[in-house]
Amino acid sequence: MKLPSIKRSSVPADERIPRGAIAVVVVGLIATLAAALLSGGGAGGDAAHLEWVQHRAVPDSKPVQVPGDRPGKMQLVDGIIKATGTNTSGYSLFAVQQTVKVDQGVKFEEGTLVCSVHAPATGTLIAQSTGGLRMTYPRKSETGIYGQPVEESVVAGKFASHGHPSAILEVSEDLPERYTSVQGVKLEWPHYQVGTEHIEFLLPEGTPKAATELTFLTIWKTTRRPRADISCKLTTAPGTATVHTTAELPRISPPINEEAEELKEEKRDEEGEAAGEGE
Repeated sequence: MKLPSIKRSSVPADERIPRGAIAVVVVGLIATLAAALLSGGGAGGDAAHLEWVQHRAVPDSKPVQVPGDRPGKMQLVDGIIKATGTNTSGYSLFAVQQTVKVDQGVKFEEGTLVCSVHAPATGTLIAQSTGGLRMTYPRKSETGIYGQPVEESVVAGKFASHGHPSAILEVSEDLPERYTSVQGVKLEWPHYQVGTEHIEFLLPEGTPKAATELTFLTIWKTTRRPRADISCKLTTAPGTATVHTTAELPRISPPINEEAEELKEEKRDEEGEAAGEGE
């Protein structure tokens, strides 16, 4: 059988693109495509916006009498637990927010309030920000947390979704304007304990003129159903008082719907651009 003849190019040899240059271009295109796939191909940088797909109120604790000459009670109130969808590694992120309230008239004498959030399920860890800090808020402060800014959004590192290695979470919707209702409250993070986050509020001496409210937030990642036990122990010169409640969601979150969340992110970006143009 006679083989078909190969038609040679009519372009003069000195005007043709060298084969070596073509190879370089092809390799460059492949590398660019691979980088785009690894980064998710989007314009959102290294983090993807995630939606909360589960959201539930936490039961208030029973009010407990605070020891002292002046009557008053302490209680955990306005708690919230919420979770993202589950990524391809089987992890979801969940947030536990809680407020401890101490009645007006309670005198703080050498007062400390230690609140603990314990995640009992195996496979549950405190999430970390992209800077490697534990995602526990407010941050510790020796000067006081009254003026500490309340986060609108936070970034969780080492949580892959949408082709990105990190996740952006909106948190301001449920948080109050301040972490504390009284000035002079300082904050420490006690010694780290796996599976439990401790927050130590150092209370100002005296008797506040209004009820004292202190809000705290922890963010976790888990392969299990989101759940946490929350307790706060108030210690003053006359004695101690402890309150307790449990935050839990009914099920493991479904897989992240990346297409739906990307559409929401595009809408959010468009609304932000429109708001900027209107200013």
